[in-house]
Amino acid sequence: MPELRIALEPASLMATNSAEAPAIANQSSVRHIIAGAFLLSLFWASVCVLQAQQSGSATVEQKPKFQPQLVTKTVSVINPPARGSVTTTLKGAELAPNASGQAKLKMGEMEVTIEAQANGLPAPGSFGAQYDDYVVWAITPAGKVLKLGVMEAKGNRFELKTKSAVRSFAIVVTVEPYQQVTRPADMIVLEAPAGGQTVAASCEFLKGGYAPVGYVFQPIDTGAGYPPQVLQMYNARRIAMLAGAEGNDYFQVADESFNSVLSSAQRQKKFTDAILKQATSATKYFEAARAKALQHLVQSTS
Repeated sequence: MPELRIALEPASLMATNSAEAPAIANQSSVRHIIAGAFLLSLFWASVCVLQAQQSGSATVEQKPKFQPQLVTKTVSVINPPARGSVTTTLKGAELAPNASGQAKLKMGEMEVTIEAQANGLPAPGSFGAQYDDYVVWAITPAGKVLKLGVMEAKGNRFELKTKSAVRSFAIVVTVEPYQQVTRPADMIVLEAPAGGQTVAASCEFLKGGYAPVGYVFQPIDTGAGYPPQVLQMYNARRIAMLAGAEGNDYFQVADESFNSVLSSAQRQKKFTDAILKQATSATKYFEAARAKALQHLVQSTS
């Protein structure tokens, strides 16, 4: 059964022909009312599915349990020149040994322009149905983490072009469930290798923070053409619910936005820019709710 079903009227039903006779117009109005009532019933049924369905299963007969950990790993910080540009290779990690890539850093007076590309990466969902994005991170020599952005699929490769005020950093690419994650997962697929002009630094990565032990997520239905912002909002919500975040304030704020997104899309018969912006905001709050719910469980290992 598809997980996400928001019934939207075709655009053809939203306009009437001014040349039609009054009787035909009245008949059309009746048909619109009946159709609207039917679509509304489908919509609210879909909302119930979204709110109730957990979309996964545990491999053992017990309540799913999160066991998040902060795992310390060593990364290689690039030492670029003060001017000009430098290109570093990106090596496939254990999760993606066949992947490869490069990152070109162009040094400006105030900012660094970063152009990263990767080849040989599978779709993010191949690592688990909860994963949807490849996120690029910059890690400073002191271990501070900055999110550079999300790689976009361009044919058979993934690319990102962005800027950073930080000039010296390691580059790590992880697979994540949504763009609004606040800490890199230990799901590393690409990283700058050691050697050359690099220096070692330590950084903490989140392990087990997005899925309970033994839990298998069901894929989210992407065939209906829903915008990525809406699908990621739903993904963030189901992860937060599994983490037991429903009782905290962040979740309440996110859930209000979640329901507003669905009802606004039904009312306006489309996903407007304002609705998509609200969906992105909801995802951020679901992520904050998940992090807060698991905070007391997080253990640090080295």
